[in-house]
Amino acid sequence: MLKKVTVTVRHEDCWTSQVPFRAKTISLQVYPNKHYLRSRIMIDLNDPDVVKEMGKCKGVMKVNKVMPNRDKTLVDFLNVYKGSIAGILYDYEVLLLDNEIREGKEIWTFVVPRLSIREIVNEIKNVSKVGEVKIDDYTPSNVYLTDMERKVLLLALHSGYLDYPKKSKTEDLAKLLGISKVTFLYHLRTAEKKIISMYLDTGE
Repeated sequence: MLKKVTVTVRHEDCWTSQVPFRAKTISLQVYPNKHYLRSRIMIDLNDPDVVKEMGKCKGVMKVNKVMPNRDKTLVDFLNVYKGSIAGILYDYEVLLLDNEIREGKEIWTFVVPRLSIREIVNEIKNVSKVGEVKIDDYTPSNVYLTDMERKVLLLALHSGYLDYPKKSKTEDLAKLLGISKVTFLYHLRTAEKKIISMYLDTGE
C-alpha cells in the first residue's frame, strides 16, 4: 500500500539550517555520478546580500543564477549529493511531491510503499534531526502532469506569473528552466487545460 509521508527535519550540515528565509523547491535534478544535485528554489524575499551569503553556506557548491522578482528571488544552484535528504530519497526511488524550507527546517513530502517508511526515516535520521513524521493514505490525482508540466506550473504559480498583473516575465522563467519561451507556454497551457478539464468533468 502506498503512503504519503511528510517529514520535517533540521539538517545542521546543510545550507537550509543557515538561512533566514522561507523557500520552495521548484525543480530538483540529481546527478549522483557527479556527486551533486541541482536545485531551483523560490525564496520569499528579494535581498541580494542574503542570497550572496547562501552561496557561502556549507553544502552549496555553486550558485548558477539569481533572478530577483519583486518580493521574491529565484535561485538556481548546485548542492552536494552526499549527506543530502534529496540524495537519500533519490536512492530509495520515492515519488517526490514537495519540498519547503521554513525557519531553518526542511519539509519533505513523498510517496513510498508502507513497508519502506521506517527504513527511509531511519536513513534520514543518520544525517539530520527528524521532528514530525506524518503518514497519510495516498490517493493519486486524476490529473497526470509530466515532469516538465509540473515544473512550469509550480514556477509560474510561485513567481507570481499567474497573478494580475503578472509579477514575472515568460522569457525569464523559460530561461531559468533552460527552455524556450514557446516551450514554456506550451507546457503551461497543457497543464492548465488538464487541470481545468478534470475540475469541470468532476463537477466540483
